Amino acid sequence: MVGNGGHDWFWEPNRGHLIYPLDKLVEMNYNSVGHNTSLILGVTPGPDGLMPARDVKRLKEFGDEIKRRFSNPIAFTSGAGKKNNLKLPERQSINQVVLMENISTGERIRAFVLEGKTKKGWQIIFEGSCIGHKFIHRFDDLEVSEVRLKIGESRGDPDIRKFSVYWTDEK
Repeated sequence: MVGNGGHDWFWEPNRGHLIYPLDKLVEMNYNSVGHNTSLILGVTPGPDGLMPARDVKRLKEFGDEIKRRFSNPIAFTSGAGKKNNLKLPERQSINQVVLMENISTGERIRAFVLEGKTKKGWQIIFEGSCIGHKFIHRFDDLEVSEVRLKIGESRGDPDIRKFSVYWTDEK
């Protein structure tokens, strides 16, 4: 977790101070895992075969933060087809949506729109072109009673593994 934006393939002495801050790791997660790709942390064991204590501590903090943000969705659903509606238990603020395709048969979705039902009617939250394994979209707090996913284009029948909404305090 080198703090200079790169990553190491091998352990080097005197680099324990070069650890990404927690907020940088969270941002990296949104920009990688949240955009259908992997996050390579570049953490390497020391000459004793163990992970450096500072790295272990930061990775634990990182894991705890991801759990805090994504362990308790306000509502979630799954399903096949070109339209998926997610009704919330009550009108409330959300600021994150997580979409996951069932990719066992390939990534099928090529165009989609996320909308939230506000007091003024349906409002577009986001228009996108790829969901894949996981897509996370953050936005300003929006009070909604329902969120819907409309798939405009796909290769084959769309299959949503998970469609969930959250409100997360960014701290």
